[in-house]
Amino acid sequence: MRSIGILLVFAGCHVGSAAQTDAPDEPGDGAPHSLGMFVDWSSSPKLPGPVTDKIDVSSASFQIDHFQIVADAGAVTRTRYLLSWDKDGGPKRDAFPDAPPGVYSKITLVMMGGSSGDHAFSIRGTWRDNDVVKQFEIHDNVPFSTSFDCDEVLAAAGSATVGIKVDLEDALSGIDFKNADEEGGVLEIDDGAELAGFRTRLLRSFRLD
Repeated sequence: MRSIGILLVFAGCHVGSAAQTDAPDEPGDGAPHSLGMFVDWSSSPKLPGPVTDKIDVSSASFQIDHFQIVADAGAVTRTRYLLSWDKDGGPKRDAFPDAPPGVYSKITLVMMGGSSGDHAFSIRGTWRDNDVVKQFEIHDNVPFSTSFDCDEVLAAAGSATVGIKVDLEDALSGIDFKNADEEGGVLEIDDGAELAGFRTRLLRSFRLD
């Protein structure tokens, strides 16, 4: 189904310096490093698994076009990678060994579908209501952005870690699965008012851990 091209933004506070330190596009290997800025990703409830008594999530993926943590002396940035939770686990730790020292105050994630048809986000799982059990998929290609505040100090020749969690309980429990369109036995949330409401709630799902 066709989505309406709208950029959703949940604004944080001040924007830092334009100076940036780019991390490699390849995912971090999770190995320990002694210096720099690190980002640990988590989910609550743990993914994949039950999110409510009626909803189980088997996978959740987000096409990150731009990820940035802004400090008073610059920023760390990572672009064009997949953030996902599935049967193989969750995202590995991001490492920014060349992050400039300073006070980091704002985190921004921009999600965007690719030209190859990749979705900005895609969430799959099952929904049950009494004896009825249905698979579902929620996906969208609309550019999607969320920002929130943090307060982390990276000292010169030091290290700091920011924890970010994704909590899908509120976003998913607000969906009216009983009236969702069904295609090939799968409940599809990919257009209309249900998807618009889900986008709004999804903005609040990313937060500091």
